Amino acid sequence: MTLHEEQKIVQKAVKNSLSYVQEDPWLTQRVLANVKGEKPVKKKISAALVLCIIVGLSIIGTAYALSSSQVAEFFGLHWNQELGESLKEGKIAQIGESVTVGDVVFTLDEIVYKDRALYGVGTARPVHENDVIIPMDLAEDLEYFAQNEEARALVEKAKASGGRMFTTDSMPTKIGVDEGTMLMPGCIGYYDIANEDGSVTFSFEASDGFAVNEGVSYQIMMESWVWQMNENGEKMDGTRVQGDWTVSCIPTVLNPSAEKTEMSPVSVIEQDGYELVVPEAYRETGTLPVYRAVEADFTKTVNPEWFNGTGTKDGADTLDIRLKDDRDVLFADNARLSLSPEALFYNEYADEAYAKADSGVIVELIWMRKWENHRGEFTLEKTELSGIALSEAQAQAEALMEKLGMACNQYVCDEALDMSLERIQTMGAIWEKAIADGELLVDDDYQPYDYSAIPASEEGYYLHYSPLGVEMTAAGGRYGAIFYVNGRGIVYANIRNQFNRGEIVTAPETLIAPDAAIQTLAEEMGHSLSRHDEEIKAVQQVALTYEAVRAENKSDGMVFVPTWMILYQDTSAVRQGYSCYALINAVDGTLIDATFR
Repeated sequence: MTLHEEQKIVQKAVKNSLSYVQEDPWLTQRVLANVKGEKPVKKKISAALVLCIIVGLSIIGTAYALSSSQVAEFFGLHWNQELGESLKEGKIAQIGESVTVGDVVFTLDEIVYKDRALYGVGTARPVHENDVIIPMDLAEDLEYFAQNEEARALVEKAKASGGRMFTTDSMPTKIGVDEGTMLMPGCIGYYDIANEDGSVTFSFEASDGFAVNEGVSYQIMMESWVWQMNENGEKMDGTRVQGDWTVSCIPTVLNPSAEKTEMSPVSVIEQDGYELVVPEAYRETGTLPVYRAVEADFTKTVNPEWFNGTGTKDGADTLDIRLKDDRDVLFADNARLSLSPEALFYNEYADEAYAKADSGVIVELIWMRKWENHRGEFTLEKTELSGIALSEAQAQAEALMEKLGMACNQYVCDEALDMSLERIQTMGAIWEKAIADGELLVDDDYQPYDYSAIPASEEGYYLHYSPLGVEMTAAGGRYGAIFYVNGRGIVYANIRNQFNRGEIVTAPETLIAPDAAIQTLAEEMGHSLSRHDEEIKAVQQVALTYEAVRAENKSDGMVFVPTWMILYQDTSAVRQGYSCYALINAVDGTLIDATFR
């Protein structure tokens, strides 16, 4: 396999739920990708996500042979033999259900559940035998398509038969367990290969401890897409067809007598040297309650009139909205509000115009302060700025959170930063120097910004809210809110809130201790079939927060359970110097999710 082919596999073998997986929230201007035929959003990929990609799927080769487990055979052949043997010990279900999308028939052949992950293989066949399906790795890169012998051979085949060329994608987007709440997996990898008979074998892995966990039955919502292509490898406008379909299955162990996987020896982790962060209620009682988790949906509850104080026209009472649908609102002044059920993004200026606006420049600088060389350098100094005070900024942010049903008393403003003209110019000088020194890469046509020209009216406050004051960005940032507020109001918002907290379900007498949570992590990492030889190098922080998981009776939906979030560094060479995370259920001591998963 060539380096280019390896890179293509890594690039194309993953789709993540962008509602909570973003390395850089300031640079992401839209929450919509190609869900409704729009241009896909290009996103930066963190080191942890690169590992997720590599662990997900790295597959290229020939068609699989039908055997006792098609999934185990496929992944064993195209990933590694050890994984294939491991999947034979999982729960297996033969599916065989099909759906026709455009002129392509998709059949999900088999799935396997193993260790909080679902693996699947299926087949995509053209309805008309003279049509040709192009594998995704060839279809996603025009330069590669033009040079690749396999691609050119498929083009010639289509010409000779008088057929059309299609490219396809097929992946799970939501998963239910035991008829419980359908959730988006945190990590979805998918890939396909061409077969000699003209069909394509597609495959996927969906994993994390939130959406995919132990159960009897599984409900899988699949999305499949078909595009027609021309002989240059370009997707033809207006040809995209999407089909959604749901399958249900009850996987079973194929060989119950198979020898169980052994655990590697685990040494006891020393319980010192890390920061312990817990709510006051836990300090007093040693426990926290379990709450009902009520699914939120910003697309149904958000009113555009809550935003865009500068969008009024000639003093009118209503906003001048140029473009509006259920998920995307573009105001007359180019402010944009983008929505998904569990995430909301708002900024004063859309797309490229945002980066050139004064407020856009300021939030870019705020993100820059998190740059490793300047982490923690800037702190709150002034509680009064031109046109706004810190208390006023917080009041506006919390009023919006209240409207969104986020129950502000459950969120804490754990970070505030004043952006005065003096600080803007100081941070701007650092930014420009880093660019000039080649430490930060920019476009060739980048022009230095005149930070001294920013008016005092742009001074404002950066605010960061987290559940119970615990920073969750290391675990994907599923809950939290970021604001920039100046004298005009909220000019930037980045909010994630998948579930709202409901009534108390139960009150555990006690929770597992943080040292027991660390030991659980060590044991899970020591599993002999782990795909990476990782060990804990240093525990940095253990914080008690809440995470939404399926209820013990999964048909009861979701609950918020007290959860130990462990930030640590491991011995992986790929993640050297990066913080990893693990989430341990503080009630029953089970692993919910972790970087190494």
